[in-house]
Amino acid sequence: MLKVIAQKTSACPTCGSEMIQKSEARLILAGMVMMASVGICFFVRRFFAPGILLGLTGFYLLVWATLGKARWCRSCKKFSGQNGL
Repeated sequence: MLKVIAQKTSACPTCGSEMIQKSEARLILAGMVMMASVGICFFVRRFFAPGILLGLTGFYLLVWATLGKARWCRSCKKFSGQNGL
């Protein structure tokens, strides 16, 4: 089964330009997997720095998916939920 993922657009509350919306489920899944990669650095010390970077990036994706409602402004480069976060 192929599923078409369409990007929804809306207006940015900050600058009024186009905002795109990504799939919240995909962002949450990617964030969780990236945060789980921090566990690798406990077993292989060589992966400490990449594990920390992946963990921080995963945390950012989780925040973007939950607080930012997976929306991103192309012009002012901010994520904003309905509350004007």
